[in-house]
Amino acid sequence: MNGDEEFFDAVTGFDSDNSSGEFSEASQKAPGRLPVDTSKSNGIGEAGERPPQENGIQRHRTSLPAPMFTRSDFSVWGILKKCIGLELSKITMPIAFNEPLSFLQRITEYMEHIYLVHRASRQPKALERMQCVAAFAVSAVASQWERTGKPFNPLLGETYELVREDLGFRFISEQVSHHPPVSAFYSEGLGQDFLFHGSIYPKLKFWGKSVEAEPRGTITLELLR
Repeated sequence: MNGDEEFFDAVTGFDSDNSSGEFSEASQKAPGRLPVDTSKSNGIGEAGERPPQENGIQRHRTSLPAPMFTRSDFSVWGILKKCIGLELSKITMPIAFNEPLSFLQRITEYMEHIYLVHRASRQPKALERMQCVAAFAVSAVASQWERTGKPFNPLLGETYELVREDLGFRFISEQVSHHPPVSAFYSEGLGQDFLFHGSIYPKLKFWGKSVEAEPRGTITLELLR
């Protein structure tokens, strides 16, 4: 990069000169952070090998390996009150308000209640299939309760893959556009009973006392049976 060129922060939509450096420095000094032994948190020993799985069953983690630090030292309203009417993707936010997840990982939460799709594919009547699909469509909202963290914007070309034999699906997502941010995903049932694919372009605006969410894109669910 030439010295005359300006660096564009694609995550926030602002130039680097407009970004506030105090948040990155403050986030490093946030209280309550504990050192984490990475050799224990990821299950890898000194020899670089993972411990044997009990009875050959893969166990998925139920919590993050590092504790969450406090957000009490940051005032989100002090930042957002200056950005009324702007799109949230163009607002520089302290990293303390981010989740340790990318948006591609966040999309996989749509699959938390995938059993409803498996059930729909087995229903002989169209009305019963519609009931299961409608319940699946709104089930992703369940994970948003009391959840204030914002996922990180993925890099262009970044991918994320998840295979859950216990739930009967495989899932892959990719960041296909950076500005505007567009994420595409594709999922299929391991029993060849459904296809679930689409693209998401989330737009969020802050209006003082409320946040307006306008999800754009197309999501398709195909019941192959």
